[in-house]
Order: sequence, then structure tokens, then C-alpha cells
Amino acid sequence: MKPADPDAARLLRWYPRGWRERYGEEFLAMVEDSLDGRRPGWRLRLSVARAGLRERGHRARLAGQRAALPVLRALTWRRWTFFLAGSVVINLPYEFKASSGAAQRWQAAAAMGAFAAVAALGGAAVLTGAILALPAFGRFLRAGGWPRIRRRVAWAAGATTAAGSGMAALVLIAGSRTYDQLRGSWVFFLGGFAAGLVLAVAFRLWASAVKATATHLDLPLRVRVGEMVLGVVITTAVFVMLACYLILSSAIYSSVPLLLLGVAGLAVQSAAAPGKIRQAVRRGRRRPRSAPGRGG
Repeated sequence: MKPADPDAARLLRWYPRGWRERYGEEFLAMVEDSLDGRRPGWRLRLSVARAGLRERGHRARLAGQRAALPVLRALTWRRWTFFLAGSVVINLPYEFKASSGAAQRWQAAAAMGAFAAVAALGGAAVLTGAILALPAFGRFLRAGGWPRIRRRVAWAAGATTAAGSGMAALVLIAGSRTYDQLRGSWVFFLGGFAAGLVLAVAFRLWASAVKATATHLDLPLRVRVGEMVLGVVITTAVFVMLACYLILSSAIYSSVPLLLLGVAGLAVQSAAAPGKIRQAVRRGRRRPRSAPGRGG
């Protein structure tokens, strides 16, 4: 094969590397045949530059879509439960300051105490589930399973870091301003919304990472049933925290509709929890055991 014409080879630089590696030789042969020994003119150079930049833009869009896919999946999760939970956590500094001046202080204090207790219960359930799954998870890692979940964990960790930074900033702002100043600040409101959204994404990404990891773990029957029940406890705790938040907000803003929604939420979750637990036990008992290192 004869060496490529340097002028034609320089035209190829407008295209991304992947395109050059795949189509570079065909491109050079086509250009050299069309030039027939002549140097490339300005029209050819302009056409190649436009086509190369268009190809670079196309590949950049595809790369951006692939990178954003986990986030988009997180944002479209059913019922926006994680977004609501994230918003509640982010706005707690603001609501805590507002509750000190609430007309119904006893109601605000009770709702805040219940919120903290349920949050502690949910955290204990998460920790218990992690401890129960730890032996199987260790076997999964020793079998070389880390690459299968590495990307999911990296995305979740990145979203958690971003949400933590946003929450820290909001706590500092809330600590240096009065309730009236925070209430009239659009910057604080928009910052809280954005941070809540990122925290919701982090919650969902961690849930996705845990679910993907669980498909590779070989869990004993009792542990599998326990994980199912703990999953119900955690989900119920999230909804109960949202109900407590509505009751807290009803005390702050003297809102009867918010109070009714919060009480109704507590009643629904209390009535539904036993049935969900029984269903989780049945699901855990009949679910087939996953083989170690199963692909996915």
C-alpha cells in the first residue's frame, strides 16, 4: 500500500479517533482518488471540516446520553418517592427553625420526634440488612464480582457526595439567617430544590446498586426472608417520614389539609404494613436461590 498523502491525512484529523480507526483508510483512498495528485482545495477542506465536526458532535451527544442514563432512570422512578424523601431531608434545617415559632409547638415537636424515631428505625433496618448480607457479599467480591457493580456504586457515591455538599451549604445558610429571611429567599428555595433532587437521585442509585448486587448473592433462606422484610420496613419508614413531615408542616403553616394528609398517610401505612410483611415473607420463601457469580 502506498503511503498516504500528507495533505489528505491532515484532513482526516477533523474526525474523532474512533471514526479514523474504523474508516480512515477508506477515507484517504477516496480523497486521493478524487484529487488525482492535486492538493485539496478550500471547498474540500471546508466540507471535510464540517462533516468531521458533525461526527464529533454526534459522538459527544451519544456519550452524554450514556453517561446521563442512570440519572434519567433515577428521575423517572415510580411516584417520585425518593425525590420527596430527598426534599424532606434537605429542608429539615429550614423546617426545624420554622417549628420554633409554630402556633402548635406541641404538634411540631411531636412530629419532629416521630420523624427522628422513624428515621432511626429505617437506618437500623438498612444497617441490619447490610450485616446480614455481608458474608454473601464477601464471597461475591472474592469471586471477582466487583467489576459487575463498580459503575453503579461509583454513580451512587458521586451523587451522594454532591448531595452532601449541597446539604452542608444549606445548613450553613440556614444557621446564619432568620426564618423570615429564609422564607423570602429564592436562592435558598432553588438551592433546596436542586439539592433535594440530587439527594433523591443518590437514594435511587443506591437502591439500584443494592438491587443489582443482590441478584449475584447466594443468600440462605432465613437471610433472604429477612432481607425481604427489612425492605418493607425501610419503604414503610420512608412513607411514614413523609407523613410526619406533612404533620410538621401543618403545625408550622396552620394548615388543616396538610394535617389530614399526614394523618391519613400514617393510617394507610399502619394498616398496610402487616400485609406487606406477610407478602414479603412468602416471596422470600418461594424465590429461587441465586447461584454465586451469576451473570447479569
